Formats: sequence, structure tokens, C-alpha cells
Amino acid sequence: MNTKQTYQLLLTKMYEVSELPPQKVGPFTHLYKTLVPYFKFSPWRSATLLASLASIFLYFLFGSAVVKLVSLLQFGF
Repeated sequence: MNTKQTYQLLLTKMYEVSELPPQKVGPFTHLYKTLVPYFKFSPWRSATLLASLASIFLYFLFGSAVVKLVSLLQFGF
């Protein structure tokens, strides 16, 4: 086997291994492709928004007990 043929076989195998089909997330693919760029290019904004929403949700769920929970966690760490 000459080197050119070996190189062509290697290239063919490399393309087989490295080729990925487009990612699909079932019925949420459109939503996924819409939201992911925001997480990629401005992760701090996204994290701030998600943390704010989570804290508001916890406040509505537990009320003022969230303050006691946070104080307990801060004391532990």
C-alpha cells in the first residue's frame, strides 16, 4: 500500500468519525435553538435572570422562611 492510498483511507475514516448530525431535542428543538445563543454569548445576563427568577419563586413558595434558610446556609459555609 502506498502512502497516498493510506492517506486517503485515513482522511475517509476521519470524516466518518468527525461528522456530526444536527442536534435534535424532540419537540423542543425550535425553543432550544432560540434560547441557546443567549446562554453562549451572554452567560452572566442569563445566569442573573435565572437566579432572580429562582429567588422570586422560592420567596413565593416559602415566604420569609427563605431568609432563615439562607442565613443557615451562610453559617454552615
